Amino acid sequence: MKVNTLQQLVNWSSAVHQHLAERLEMAAASASDSPARLFVNYAVDHERKMAEQVAGLGRESDSHALETWVYDWLEQPPRAPEAILGEQDRSVDLEALSRVLFSTHNEVAAMFRQIQARADVAEVEELVNRMIEIEEGHTRQMAQQLNRTLDM
Repeated sequence: MKVNTLQQLVNWSSAVHQHLAERLEMAAASASDSPARLFVNYAVDHERKMAEQVAGLGRESDSHALETWVYDWLEQPPRAPEAILGEQDRSVDLEALSRVLFSTHNEVAAMFRQIQARADVAEVEELVNRMIEIEEGHTRQMAQQLNRTLDM
C-alpha cells in the first residue's frame, strides 16, 4: 500500500486495525485457553471499533489536511498490513498475541508521531493528534484488560 498523503495514511491505519481484527478472530477460534480467548475477543472488538473510528475520522476531517503530502515526512514507508503481522498471530499464546498486538499499535502510533513533529498547519496537527489519541486510548484500554486477564 503506497502512502503519499495523510488520507492514505489514515486509510492504511484503518486497514491495519481491520486486518488485525480479522487475524485475531482466527486465533480466538482456535484458542483453548479461556482467558486467552476472552482477551482476544475483547481485542477483536477494539480493533474493529478503531478501524471504524479511524475511517470515520478520515471522512470527517478537513479535506485540505487529508491532502497533505507526508511521504517525505516518514522515516520509512508504512508496510502493508499483512506484512506487519506476518505469521506471528498464528499462536494462541496470550503473551505472543499481546506482543503482536502492542507492537502493531506502537508502529501505527510511531507513524503519526513522525508527522506530528512536522505538522505546521493547525488542521493537520489536529487530525494527527486525534489519530494518536485514538491509538493510545484503545491501546491503554487493551493493556488494562490484558492485566486483568493475566490476574485470572
